[in-house]
Amino acid sequence: MKFITVTNQKGGVGKTALSLHIAEYAARAKGARTLLVDLDGQRNATFLATGRARYEEGTVLDLWDDESPVPRPIASRMSFDVLPGNEFAAEVDKQPEEETQIALHRLHSLDYDLVVFDTPPAVGARQVVPMQQGGLLVVPLEPEIQAIQGLAGLLQIWTNISQEIPLALRLVVNKRIKNSTHQEAILDTLRRSPAAGPHMLPEELTARTLVPNALKDGKPVWDYDRSDPAAAMWAVVCKKLTEQVLAVDDTGTQEETHG
Repeated sequence: MKFITVTNQKGGVGKTALSLHIAEYAARAKGARTLLVDLDGQRNATFLATGRARYEEGTVLDLWDDESPVPRPIASRMSFDVLPGNEFAAEVDKQPEEETQIALHRLHSLDYDLVVFDTPPAVGARQVVPMQQGGLLVVPLEPEIQAIQGLAGLLQIWTNISQEIPLALRLVVNKRIKNSTHQEAILDTLRRSPAAGPHMLPEELTARTLVPNALKDGKPVWDYDRSDPAAAMWAVVCKKLTEQVLAVDDTGTQEETHG
């Protein structure tokens, strides 16, 4: 079982959209049995993946109840399965971190090749412990000052964990506004930073209504509008990210994804 954790300490940067697209790409283009675990109490990933936000039973919170069986994931509207979020998930952050380590370890009893964690933006066990599973940490970045203010703290957490556990890091620029000199100045600073620059993907995801419109229809962007160049860029980014953790022959991957 491999793991990808998608997180940022700032909301609204496209974390959930990227989580959903990574899971879909891995499941369909790579043929990996993929589970999306919604650890965010807002449950946006659950709603976009299933069309339903609230589940009374079989949610991620059941992982913390060792007297209950591991909850059975449900099929999404796309190609992967989902372990639904729970509006009271924040309560587990008040418990010792070891409780979350035990809870997430229970996922190993499930038969999946890849688990994608969609985490909350607040620092806590539900953000940190998924990184401790190893694999790949994906951080979507909006090139705005307020959106990157928490990056230093997140990079420090990654540094501490990666010294003990194999955990690669990729920073993904999202919501890029072309021809914005303000954003370009911020990105230039990040690229030249020895802490961030080596981990940044060269591809950039632009600010488009394409993404929310596609997800509202329960589709990845490359199915929603195959003619839009932005859709192809999302596929390229997801291909690079999944290939870091999945050793699967990807012959004809983009053809399968784009039709």
